[in-house]
Amino acid sequence: MITAEEPLAHVAYVYDGTPEGLLTAVFQAYANHEDPEDIAQGAAFQPRLDQSVRTIETDAALAERVKRGLVRATGKAGFNAVLHASLSDDAQAGSVVYRFIRYAMRSNANRAAISEIAHPAVAPLIALDRSVMNERHLMQQFLRFECLKGNIWFARCSPKASVVPLLMDWFSARFNDAPFMIYDEAHRIAGIYDGSGWQLVQTDIVNLPEKAGDEEMMQQAWKRFYDAVSIDARYHPELRRHFMPKRFWENLPEMDERYDTSTDDYSLNTPSRSKAGMKLSSAAPPSCQK
Repeated sequence: MITAEEPLAHVAYVYDGTPEGLLTAVFQAYANHEDPEDIAQGAAFQPRLDQSVRTIETDAALAERVKRGLVRATGKAGFNAVLHASLSDDAQAGSVVYRFIRYAMRSNANRAAISEIAHPAVAPLIALDRSVMNERHLMQQFLRFECLKGNIWFARCSPKASVVPLLMDWFSARFNDAPFMIYDEAHRIAGIYDGSGWQLVQTDIVNLPEKAGDEEMMQQAWKRFYDAVSIDARYHPELRRHFMPKRFWENLPEMDERYDTSTDDYSLNTPSRSKAGMKLSSAAPPSCQK
């Protein structure tokens, strides 16, 4: 049973950073008859002067009630936009979601609320939605899996938004013949697929088995292919950084300068002198040579 607390004039709600925690905070705002000035993740929030703070405990049942009401008011599109925005790293994401929900749930709002992109309660939500989905799209392009002993596949990433929950359905539908894990180092979240279903785990430590015996060879082969198909005359590092942001490079085998593709050797101590895949390897097949 929910009991409303005494309403406060200047109040901020702090939640745990999960979508369920944010929707619980929205429910409690209605239950307490309050209009929070801020709804923010606890780790990043700095209260304003004379501002009271309520710490909101996540309640999945309350979050589900808000979800059902939001779907009725705005349709699936509205809820999806809220879900995506709630995964953003933007410090204002919680408040943006809350303002949109209040607007959408008013009696004069309807399922078209999410399409009113010029409305001040809708435009910020749309911007966050697009930003998070763009980050998801980049992860789909630049996530690289490596094979570990036991035929387990592992990928590491550090996205600007907590997009692993949005990636698991996509990858599990395509790589459903072997278990895999996607670990988000920035948000300390692991998405684990066991061959039949997936789950999310919040963890700071990931203990992994050793790489499979041929994994180093496969990564070197991928690096060799990347170098072989490059065209020296079209070397354009600025354009490459635009389409392949440098923040992803540390987890891309094709950008690993430890692999010297001019020989058949794998060297950990002698960096390659190539332009990280933008120069045609001298070891490329004759058909690829100039």
